[in-house]
Order: sequence, then C-alpha cells, then structure tokens
Amino acid sequence: PFKRQYTTEVIGDSLTDYYGGLSFGEIAEKLEGKGTPVNESTVYRWVIKYTQKALEALDPLKPKVSDTWAVDETVIKINGHNVWFWDVIDEDTRFLLASHISQTRTIGDVKIVMRRAHERSGIVPHFILSDALAAYPDGIEQIFGADTHHIQARGITHEINNNLIERFHGTLKARYKVMRGFKTLDTAELMLDGFLCHYNFFRPHMSLSNQTPAEVAGIKAPFKTWTDIVRADK
Repeated sequence: PFKRQYTTEVIGDSLTDYYGGLSFGEIAEKLEGKGTPVNESTVYRWVIKYTQKALEALDPLKPKVSDTWAVDETVIKINGHNVWFWDVIDEDTRFLLASHISQTRTIGDVKIVMRRAHERSGIVPHFILSDALAAYPDGIEQIFGADTHHIQARGITHEINNNLIERFHGTLKARYKVMRGFKTLDTAELMLDGFLCHYNFFRPHMSLSNQTPAEVAGIKAPFKTWTDIVRADK
C-alpha cells in the first residue's frame, strides 16, 4: 500500500495467518525469519484496520440461505471473565449468519442474535435447531412468531442433533486460544466478527467441495482473500 514499509502480500498473509490460528508474536517471528522484521504491535494494527475494512465491505452482502438454521452458545473468557458467545449458522450453506457476546443467557440475548440473523439473511426460517436452554423457545417465537418451529437437539448420536454448530465451536475455540489476552469486550467482538468473516468468505471448506460458505450462498464477493482487502486500500 502507498507510503507503507511492508508489501500488500506481507500484510494480507499476516491477516490470513492470524485468523488461521497464529498469535501476533508468532506472526512477527515468522516474518523476521523470512527477512522482514516487524513489531508485534504493527501486526496488531494491521489486523484491527483490515478487519474493520473487511466487515464494512462484506457485512452488507446478503447470502441465499436455507430455511433451517442452528443456534448455540458457548462460554469464552475475556480479561479473566467468562462470557457467552452465541452464533447462528445455516444448515445448507454453513454460512454464519450472526453472532453475539453477552454476560447472560436470557430471552433477550436469544432475541438479539435471532434479529441479527434475520437482518443478514432477509428471510424467516422454517426450523431453528438449538440445545435445551430454556430461553430459546420464547426468544425465537418473539422474533419470528408461529412461522418458525423450534426443535430441541437430543444429543450428538441422535438423528436430531446440533453437531454442525458444535463442530464450528471446536474451530472457534482452537482459534480463540490466541485471543485470551484481550482486555475489552469491544476488541474481542471485532476479532470474533473478523473470524466469522474469515470463515464465511476466505476459508474454503472440504464439506462444501472446497468452496466458501459465501460462494455456496450465492454471494459474488468483491474480495477473495485478505490480501485483496489490503490491495483495495489505496
């Protein structure tokens, strides 16, 4: 990029490495080993800046998703405190429609994440699959009414299960290990949104014939990689 010391490819590859699971320090060490010394704080600034730019460009794009979604919540730790991370995923395309971080697990939290999923998709789902949390039935009904049927999962070995979103949470928690140092909720939310962007737009999935969820959902995104995001910053 203009007036920058580092190339577009170095910055783009650093974002790919970060959302692929490397810490800021590990990325700096990797670049130093390639003869491109960079400060760890510089990598941090790259990730913050271009995550914001990616979200501005890609969040408004609406996917074509199915009428069956899964929702779940999992605990993560920010600044030493447990918080809940919620997300909604489409069954057919694997597209992550919405996320939410909260300190509670209430009907209000369910409504927030459901409203976000509705705004992103533009549709009312026919089925929503969740675990046994008591807040789900009322929260889903208050957003979608009787048009949406809530289904409670019955365990990983049962035909009615929530394995799809549980697998995503496994991927998320492997990535989250390098996020534990964040001190504020705002920074954690930005990075988690960036990970969802990476998951939807930049990370091909074997289960989707090496396509991204965005491609399967019919989105013709202007960017295919983090390097494309950096290159567009002129």
